[in-house]
Amino acid sequence: MKKSHPTILLIRHGETQWNVEGRLQGWQDAPLTLNGFRQICAVGENLRKIHGDLRNEGDIAYHTSTLGRARQTASILADMWAGRFDKFDADSALVERSYGAWEGLSLAEVAKHRAEEFALHQNDPWNYQVPGGESKSQVLLRIKTWLNDLSINKTHVVVTHSGCFRLIRGLYAGASREEMDCYREPQTTSYLLRSGKSIELTMPEILTEQFKLNGNALTVHI
Repeated sequence: MKKSHPTILLIRHGETQWNVEGRLQGWQDAPLTLNGFRQICAVGENLRKIHGDLRNEGDIAYHTSTLGRARQTASILADMWAGRFDKFDADSALVERSYGAWEGLSLAEVAKHRAEEFALHQNDPWNYQVPGGESKSQVLLRIKTWLNDLSINKTHVVVTHSGCFRLIRGLYAGASREEMDCYREPQTTSYLLRSGKSIELTMPEILTEQFKLNGNALTVHI
């Protein structure tokens, strides 16, 4: 990261059908569940004041992955904040890691049916490139390039996926790869990245109850 960090409001897309089933999504595009829709409504409400304060401070640039589940999340947030969805710049740099031949499979299925590939990945999880997909190191470089190109004169609202979410957060805070590997967050958690620090914006219990959220779906741990 550069010495001067822009402020980033970092948001993960809502729960999808494949999140529930524990399947690797990558560049495939399972749709949001009803719970996922409710999650994003709760996130929008939880971030309403923070977003308003950031808007009062100056210009905001809005970014989303080009994948449908992130774009749907961005659209819901735009509606909740009385904004326009077309203000979100759809950027392929923010798409999830491609898992190539593994997409649509659970990790248990990969371990069973593609055992040699799974073992190679386990032995070198950052540098092993899934057949037809990307290594985590390749995604790290993609995200690092994107971060370094951000204007430092604007605040940035970013809707992305768990893999990119963790890399953005880690690079911003100067975390090691080992530290980034330990990151875990529910889909209702967002982060305010500011002045080189990452501030977790957890979901209050009152909003969990108000929006009838069903648990905290996590991504596949890979």
